[in-house]
Amino acid sequence: MRKKTDIKPDIFDFFDHREYLQSIYDWRKRNESGFSHRSFAKEAGIVSPNYLHRVLKRERELSEEYGNRFAAALNLQGNDLLYFSTLIKFNQEQDSSIKETFLRTLLALRYRRGVHHIHDKKLQFFSKWYYPVLRELVIIINFDNDYNRLARSCLPKITAQQAENGIAYLVKHGFLNRNEDGTFTRSDPVISSGDEVASTVLRNYHKQTLAQSIDALDSIDKEERDISSVTLSVSRTTYLAMKKEIQDFRKRLLAMAKEDQDPQMVCLAGFQLLPRSKTGTLKQPGGTNA
Repeated sequence: MRKKTDIKPDIFDFFDHREYLQSIYDWRKRNESGFSHRSFAKEAGIVSPNYLHRVLKRERELSEEYGNRFAAALNLQGNDLLYFSTLIKFNQEQDSSIKETFLRTLLALRYRRGVHHIHDKKLQFFSKWYYPVLRELVIIINFDNDYNRLARSCLPKITAQQAENGIAYLVKHGFLNRNEDGTFTRSDPVISSGDEVASTVLRNYHKQTLAQSIDALDSIDKEERDISSVTLSVSRTTYLAMKKEIQDFRKRLLAMAKEDQDPQMVCLAGFQLLPRSKTGTLKQPGGTNA
């Protein structure tokens, strides 16, 4: 007899088709005697009994044809079917712009379904570069509902409408609290995207901030900024250690900001560590400073 608490996994709870299929497989295995990868594949009309296992282990991609077969075996229809097929495309697409389009479709479908609406809205925090800026800025200036002033305080400047919409979003979704006297407080003093975030939304945010860093070379005086780079030859072990060092440094900056009792400006600290060659054997270590 099936336990009442053992609820069938809902496709709309997932942002990875492999995790959904694994969850469905585990659920059916708990509740159906003799259920296996082989029987699941047979239901989908797939000859190879190891196909699903390899997909779940990320050893091969799930083709559109076989994705449709598994969807039919799971009796996915309507928006459930559209979500599943879009999810496969989203997970397997390499182009970030196309990937973002698929993500928007997934979020729209989840919104229509009425599930995880609040969580999805919070994903938008990093969709606009000025959302995090506004969240910090209203803490250090009392703009007295003058959105033109608030917009002019941003670098680069945004429109008054963008500022007003941004504040409304931040208040509605819990990033800011509006006090009775018209001032604001943060619901959580520090928000960080985390060390390893593959979110499409965050990739777009990082693209925006990188583009602004390029503009800053001309628009912000040298005395007011610090933009530098070094090109190094290192081992794979050292490369990973450097990555960890950057992550630790970022956390130290977040801690410094949290402890600051007299904030007077909003700033952006960016970090990039990228391979500039294929992995190979170099005769001697070295570096170039810029």
